[in-house]
Amino acid sequence: MDTNKKEKVYPDHFIHNGEINSKVGEKVRIIKINKESMEQEDYFYLKKFENRIGTIIEQNHCNSGFDTYRVEFDQNKYGYFYDKDFVLTAGDELTNT
Repeated sequence: MDTNKKEKVYPDHFIHNGEINSKVGEKVRIIKINKESMEQEDYFYLKKFENRIGTIIEQNHCNSGFDTYRVEFDQNKYGYFYDKDFVLTAGDELTNT
């Protein structure tokens, strides 16, 4: 008799640390970018999103162990970020300028 329980299977972008993702739908603010701590290409990509507020619309679990998040700012304007690139807003009232 097989006593193994069958687990529900979810696509990778719904999984985070073995649990169903809870960050999708959360409002986040992209943090101030520190130019000295990253590659030049990364800096210029992230700089245009600095201090903007957006909504996480997708989470992707990567084999490297670092999840990436697709954050939407305006209709059809989005960027991809790591956890370290943003903070949850918890009611911040900053605007998308």
